[in-house]
Parts: sequence; structure tokens; C-alpha cells
Amino acid sequence: MSSDIVITKRINKIDHESRNFLLIGVIIAKSDPKFFESSSMRSEKDSDTARGVITLTVRDSERDTINCTIWGSQVMIESYDSLFHIGDVVNIIKPKVLPSCHDRAEQFNPTTTSMFSLSLGEQEDCKIKLHEGSGIESMKKLVFVPTVPASETYSLADIAAGGQNINGQSLNILVAVRSVRPKKQIVVAKTGKLKYLREVILMDASHAGMSMKFWSNELIVRIDKWIPLTTILLIKDVRVEFDQYYKTVCLGMSGRTIITEDPAIEEADKLLVYVTKLSSVQDLDITCSLLSNTTDLATITSVMTVKQILDRAEGDLKTEEEQFTVLCYAVLTKFDLDGCTRIIGRKCFSCKTFLRISDSKCQREECQYNPPNVSVFFDIPVDITDHTGTLSNCSLMNQAAENTLKCKVESFLKMGDSQKGKLKWRFLLERCSLKLIVKRKSPIRFQTLYSIVECTVASPREVESKIKVY
Repeated sequence: MSSDIVITKRINKIDHESRNFLLIGVIIAKSDPKFFESSSMRSEKDSDTARGVITLTVRDSERDTINCTIWGSQVMIESYDSLFHIGDVVNIIKPKVLPSCHDRAEQFNPTTTSMFSLSLGEQEDCKIKLHEGSGIESMKKLVFVPTVPASETYSLADIAAGGQNINGQSLNILVAVRSVRPKKQIVVAKTGKLKYLREVILMDASHAGMSMKFWSNELIVRIDKWIPLTTILLIKDVRVEFDQYYKTVCLGMSGRTIITEDPAIEEADKLLVYVTKLSSVQDLDITCSLLSNTTDLATITSVMTVKQILDRAEGDLKTEEEQFTVLCYAVLTKFDLDGCTRIIGRKCFSCKTFLRISDSKCQREECQYNPPNVSVFFDIPVDITDHTGTLSNCSLMNQAAENTLKCKVESFLKMGDSQKGKLKWRFLLERCSLKLIVKRKSPIRFQTLYSIVECTVASPREVESKIKVY
């Protein structure tokens, strides 16, 4: 067989009669190797009975893709796993051609345009090697061509709205990386083996963030190169998973998932423009608080005690809703306007990035040469207490704080300590009517966010008529 003439074929020319050909393509997806013990090869003399399989998805044009599955010894599969990676241009030499409809493994592999799949074994002249000829650069550019058009993607808001009804479905999404969490080592319950897990928070123009878990060794390494608020991903066949603990939708991978990094399409460019205008990643929840005053305060009428709020946010009454609004009658037990607590936040007037206490101006390169242009806003931590408990670290921010104190932040900064003290005692230890927006803890938010959007001292008659026992 090694003496047969080998011809070069394109994916779209492969058919059931194709033999002894060479395919040149770039790897766009790669499965983790799977190993099993072959009983037919088990013997006392041969202790190395472990066999393995790995699948590569390759393309040789903007349209054409095909799967190639390699079977062999554990040593051979481990060698292929370490040698070939997404983005490599390879020669697939003398593969066997199988109709996809007859290959049961194809239902677990990425969907491709070809009606056929390729298979390689341990024959010496049937193999894969890195391509060393011409055309490598043009072939590598195909990695940035998505395998589905942007018109076939779903927004994260639509997926979140689907909730448990779409649990287990596979969808396509166009998203930006919001943040990347550290790699974790997990013990797989079924096998007892150690496996790495990487969690990435994804976002788009419709949704502030959704968690996606990655178990693929290949992608766990590639994730190190993903830059928050810069890297755009078009993910084909992402798996929707409903997290019972957080009562929210998360995302996961399957063997069919293909990820195109920074896809070369107009929609990806528009999403990049959108996310680059956002504040830094760690401040997105602060941004949510600053925007909370866009809620129609007249619609916040549901009266709850502190215990009821805690039960609905984190306890037995927790539901699938990401946030809810509440009217609470409680005493302000922490309202430190004249002490050491930080109550003023700062942000760059140009790019809206929130600044650290130690920063005199924005650290972003594009703002470095501008004169210091910093805007300030109230960021007051508040504790509220009623007969059922205490809600700590609520946030009274921005316009809501100015409306409560009846003064602008600039005017407040000019006050002396005695003036600030008088202002504080107008509210501290007083029973107040408090309207809050509560954002529940989720895979993208490690703590519940309690944002006060209106605070007024309540009359005894109002409290008596509306306060609840539980």
C-alpha cells in the first residue's frame, strides 16, 4: 500500500470511492483523548492493552469542514494529543473514508459540512503530520472564519429567559469574554481521576454575564490567552445547563462544540466596540447600582421584612429570578457620613473606568495624556435593621444618595465634619422607608447586591399600616 500514488484532495471532493489521498487542512476543534482497555489484546505478555481515540475537526476552505478520528495505542494517541493543536495546519495521509450517517461516533462529534468522516489507525503509511509546504498562512486565517453565521446565534438574554425549559439544548452564541477564573482541579466521581476545570464569564449586549465551564484540556490552555473585554467568541453548539444551586442558566461544552476566537465578521466587531466602552470587569456590579435609578420607583410596592428579603435572595424562597424589587421599613444602623468609611467613588470622565483610591487619574493608556478629568459619586455602605434581622452592606449610590441627602456630592465634599454629622443624624437610627433592588448571588456574582434606590424617613402611621410581622 505504501507504494500507491497519493494525490491531494479537497474536502468537497471527498466521496466514498476516495483512496490513497492527502488532505491539507487547519485544525479548528480537537477532542480530549479517550482511553479504554481492549480485551482482545489482553495477555500476560502484553501489559499495554490500553487503546485510545481522539478526533480532530479540520477545514480547508471557508465553507468545508470534516472530522478525522484517530484510533491507536495509548502511547500513539497521547503523542498525537501533544503534537497537534487548534490552529495547526496538518497533512492527513491516506485516511479511510466513512459515510457520516454510518459512523455512530459522529453524533458526538462537531457537525461538519462533509457527508463523510475520516478515520486513521496504526498503519505506518496512514498518519497525520504538520504541514511544511506553502499556503500555511492563508490556511491559518481560516481559524477566524466562524462555522455558523451570526444570524444563527442566540442572545444571552434569550437563553436566560428560557430557564429550565431549554436545559440540555445546544445553541449558537456570539459573546465577549467578561472574566476568566483560575483553573481548578476536580476529582471525577465516576473514575476518581483528577481533571481540570476552567470557568469563564461571557457577556453580550443583552446580558451582563453568564458562566460557562470548560473541561477540555486543549481549551483550558488556550483560555490563558483570552483577554477580558477584548476577546470575542462565536461558539457553535454550546450546551445550556440549568444550575440548581444558583437557580440560573449556565453554559457548558459537549463533544460537538466548536469555538471560533475573534471571528472575522462585522457582528463581532460591533460587539467589541460595545464591550470596550464598558467599565473595568470588577466594577460591572457597581455600574448596575449606578444604573438602578432607571427603575420606575412607583412600581416598587411589595413590602418585605429583612428576613423575607434574605429568604428570597439566598434562602428557602429563592427562585429563578436574577433580581427583584422590595419596599422595606427598617432602621438605618450604619450610615457613616462623618467617619473613616469610604463613601465617595471616583471614575474617569472620559472612559468611565472606576478608579482606585491610590489613583490620581485613569490608568488606561488612551487617557494617560489627558488632563486629570475625574468625576465623583456617592457610594455609601448602609446597614438596615428591623425586628427580624439586619441587612448589611447595602449600597446607597449616585443619584439615589443625592436625592436622600438633598445635596450634590460636590457640595457634600465642601462640608465640615459638624455639618456631615448633622446630616448623618437625620437618618441614623431612624425608621425609614427603603426601596431596594436586589441582585441575587450567581455564578458571575459571588455575593448578593442590595442597592437602595430611595430612602426617606417614614412616619409612624405609615410604618404601622404596612410593617409585617415576619
